[in-house]
Amino acid sequence: MKKGLVFLFLIVAMYLAPFSVVQAAEAEKPLEPGWLSLDSSVGAMDRWIALNKSSVESAFLGIGISGYLDTSFTWSSNHPKDPKNISGRYFDKDYKKVVFNDFHLALDKPEKDWGVGFRLSGDFGRTGELLREATLWGKTFHKEPSAELRESYITTTIPVGEGIQFKGGLFVTTLGTEILLNPGSYNDEISRSFAFNFAVPLRHLGTLFTYPALKTLSVTGGVVTGWDNPRDNNGSPSGLFGVNFTPSDSFGLASNVVVGPEQTHNTDNARFTWSNVATIKPMDPLTLLLEATVGFEQDASTPTGIKDAQWYAFAAVGSWSWTDRFSTALRTELFLDEGASRTQGLGATTPIFNVALGEVTLSATYKFTKMFIGRAEFRQDWANRPVYKRGSSNADSNQTTLAWQLLYQY
Repeated sequence: MKKGLVFLFLIVAMYLAPFSVVQAAEAEKPLEPGWLSLDSSVGAMDRWIALNKSSVESAFLGIGISGYLDTSFTWSSNHPKDPKNISGRYFDKDYKKVVFNDFHLALDKPEKDWGVGFRLSGDFGRTGELLREATLWGKTFHKEPSAELRESYITTTIPVGEGIQFKGGLFVTTLGTEILLNPGSYNDEISRSFAFNFAVPLRHLGTLFTYPALKTLSVTGGVVTGWDNPRDNNGSPSGLFGVNFTPSDSFGLASNVVVGPEQTHNTDNARFTWSNVATIKPMDPLTLLLEATVGFEQDASTPTGIKDAQWYAFAAVGSWSWTDRFSTALRTELFLDEGASRTQGLGATTPIFNVALGEVTLSATYKFTKMFIGRAEFRQDWANRPVYKRGSSNADSNQTTLAWQLLYQY
């Protein structure tokens, strides 16, 4: 089934490339002039792709096509070896290597035409490989090509009251500040936060219902198979619940909870995670994101035995748009893992019970064109224990990383 979907994605991608220009592009406000602008060269390709994509979408009954290409390079002061994985990272863990992270392809159909909509998306490249490794599809992990089905769900609106929105299938989590990259919607930094890597899940398989209780308030609830395990490792589902409050364009609060047993073949011990994210826009150039996430699990597996575990994540991100081409972002974070149940895969050389991680990340983003984005990042990580791998067999309590990234969206 999965291989068939991958084949479908590739066919669509090949169909997109040779299509000829058949209509004029809609007028868009151009970016301001810039020293590093590539509007005269890459910008022409942007327009060609946009025109042909519109033609392909029309030929495919109004199914939207979008995606991006992502490549990056990350250097670490700890020079990890055997393997060359940077501790505390996941999607950006490859040290001193130019990595083709992702060719992402998404197909979308809105509900308005058929009364039922759908989304189908996949990742091809290192991101697909890592996303598959983080997902429990079966009893054992099987080596496959670097491709992964990210989302596959249908949507519809049940005509009750203001309309209950239904989503069913495989979808990314509603918890946390940061996201798996989406076309036109990216995180402010290259690296992912500790909260993203350790505090919350990536995806769920199940159902989710959303109801607009007020113009400024919506509530969600559903049943899912838990943390990144579409197969379900214990035959017992989890509950996914949330509230979104947006009283104004300058403030929004998303509060989401996932709760249920997540241990393999064990339904007695519950895992509870509650994530709260506030989005604040006090002025046009500035956006603030504040996150507070707390988690608990009964009788969890830890490096020092089976114990109750708790984890807490506190993060703040501030981004400032200096021009419509150039922006900077600063992220600071504290992640507390009491029991080390979430971070036991780090580079510590001896069993550790309590782990505290901190980081400060400064990133700069430049739009060479509207579709072609470049980024640079400086990040400093700290810990209360030597948990960051150094060399091939040592560990340190801090690490510094530098990263570069190129993104092209379509």
